[in-house]
Amino acid sequence: MILAHPQKCVACHLCEGACSFQHEGAFQPARTRIFVHDFVDEAVYVPVACFHCKDAPCLSNCPTYAITRDSLTGMVQVNDDRCIGCKMCMVACPFSVMGFHEEKNVSQNCDLCGGEPQCVKICVYGALEYAEVEPVDWMLRLDQAERPAAAAG
Repeated sequence: MILAHPQKCVACHLCEGACSFQHEGAFQPARTRIFVHDFVDEAVYVPVACFHCKDAPCLSNCPTYAITRDSLTGMVQVNDDRCIGCKMCMVACPFSVMGFHEEKNVSQNCDLCGGEPQCVKICVYGALEYAEVEPVDWMLRLDQAERPAAAAG
């Protein structure tokens, strides 16, 4: 998965451009699969991509079973041929990292660029890291994300 180090992110959005170029052949941030959340007042920028959650809500909420998990890699993936564009996966994702391709009318998520994530390669600030980690439950991940915020406030 792609791990983010928000303390290093400067919100340059190069990762979004590299992602859209890799998948679409054009620098169109609207078609990215990684998203930089800007918290300008706090001067915090958090790049996030699909966590491929162990208990992926997007997968369990897809009415056409277009979202599956690769048994070898553990990656959550969207089958474009089965996706009907209902966006239920987008609603279900607690991290808002499921994207949507308007022209194709299908949902999309980070596919790690086949093992060579371009967003990680382009990030000169070291805010992104590609690492093999065990998927965790989304509720646990959400709890871990809220802990530092609660301590700071």
